[in-house]
Amino acid sequence: MRGVLLDVVSPSIQQVDSFTLRTDDGRELSFHTAPDFNRGVAHVMTPGHMRQHMALADPVVVTYREDGDKLIALSATDATGQ
Repeated sequence: MRGVLLDVVSPSIQQVDSFTLRTDDGRELSFHTAPDFNRGVAHVMTPGHMRQHMALADPVVVTYREDGDKLIALSATDATGQ
């Protein structure tokens, strides 16, 4: 899912609990992060980096799974070149 971040909830400088994304088609989706959020990605998206994307309206790409009615984010990466 590609879009811009509208909100990032993080209890520390290293952990993201949840975030809201406005997709390219205008939907607003709320994601909870998986316990292993961003594991295995080349460029880890920290809460500060996510807030930078939010402030600049730089798009991100979110890989996720559905768990009932919840969206669980597995990773968020820079959308450069997408």
